[in-house]
Amino acid sequence: MSRALNLSNFPPSAEVIGFSARDHYPYIVFTREMLHPPGHSRRSESTRDVMVPVTESLPKRILAIFMELGLLEALGEATQSESRFVARAATYLQMIGRRFKQYWQSYPCELSMDLVAKHSQTRNWQKSTIRCLSWHPLCFKLAVATIDDTVRIYTRNPGVTPILRSSLQKAVTCLAWRPYTGGELAIGCQSGVLIWSVDPTSQITRPLSQAVHLQHGRHQPVTAVSWSSNGELLVTASINDTHLLVWNVDQQRCVPMHRVKLPCALVSYAPLGYNMIASTIGKDFYLCTVPPERVTRVGWSTANGSLQSFAWSRDEKHLLFVTTDDMKLFYMRLSGLKSASYELAFPLVDLDQKLADGGLAIGGKAQSLAWCPRDRFLAISFKNTAAIAIFFTNLAGLQINIDPYCLIFGVGVEYPSCMCYQENYQQEYDSDAQSVLTIGWSSGRVEYYPL
Repeated sequence: MSRALNLSNFPPSAEVIGFSARDHYPYIVFTREMLHPPGHSRRSESTRDVMVPVTESLPKRILAIFMELGLLEALGEATQSESRFVARAATYLQMIGRRFKQYWQSYPCELSMDLVAKHSQTRNWQKSTIRCLSWHPLCFKLAVATIDDTVRIYTRNPGVTPILRSSLQKAVTCLAWRPYTGGELAIGCQSGVLIWSVDPTSQITRPLSQAVHLQHGRHQPVTAVSWSSNGELLVTASINDTHLLVWNVDQQRCVPMHRVKLPCALVSYAPLGYNMIASTIGKDFYLCTVPPERVTRVGWSTANGSLQSFAWSRDEKHLLFVTTDDMKLFYMRLSGLKSASYELAFPLVDLDQKLADGGLAIGGKAQSLAWCPRDRFLAISFKNTAAIAIFFTNLAGLQINIDPYCLIFGVGVEYPSCMCYQENYQQEYDSDAQSVLTIGWSSGRVEYYPL
């Protein structure tokens, strides 16, 4: 394309269209009272404040701060030492650490949760009522994670809603259904990964078996989980670890893969399973081939910020992504399948904030991308505005055409927290819809939007 599209002439907001009860889409609304009943204790929202008794000795204070906040902050406390030698040595080491912290900075648990929020696909993740959504790839089954560390499974049977809860399941970050299984779900969270097996024929709400807990060294919190296309392997990323881990879940064993310079925030297998993408908390991201093909890894760097969200076409020939700092939708085209060889990225759509009809702001820095299974509709949500922008996409070989389609607004002041497309949508009831976008709104409401 000769120049990037922009949001100036976007069509008016779309009509509010929903499915009727006969379509068996579950009615889901979460309230704060439902998730946090009166008297229920909650952890403090602040994760940075660490209280250290002033009566303790300096070595104890340094150790406490090191355990809570990491090495650099502990050195900062050591600079207050009455010993001139200790204070000077700590100041010197702290100066060196700050200069080279991108290579050796520690990421303790509390600070890690701030990084989780920064790199999450969910807007305002730390306070969002709905943390993430995931449709089963083969059947009508929707997993919804909420702020109370619970995952609920919704099916066409409104009378049975399995609830997944564990003392190990804190701060849920991501969900992924295992392909070719009826009810295996991987949940990434603060303690690692939990693998739940939900009997699709069960008429009880609690699973009969406990989850399998996968953890490895400092690989926690886990911020991304993705199954291989055949369901045999699970790849995970953690913003505390510079390694990706590939798990054989049945054997509960993992192999470190692709050590990179900075900790990884996102990772995903491509739809066909030939390629994989992984992004770091810095500017670098990587495109890799997947065994049994010859393993290759090609490194890329963004101009500004880190990779925020991405979406692959189903044939893996087209890759769309947005970054944390740019207000643009970028596009990369595959130059050879199974080679992880993509051409240089270029901006496809200018997402600068604009005013829509009625004076409502749209666009800005993107929060998340979702591309429907038919490669027809691309949804983009934003960090600071309330509308979801829907684009119509048309793929022809290695060419892509993209046009504005509609805007989706919530009710009142609500904004989209997270979203995903239904993977197995079947056209029913003489519907003209080709895809169904599922939106988790900030109010705690889940909406199904046919396109």
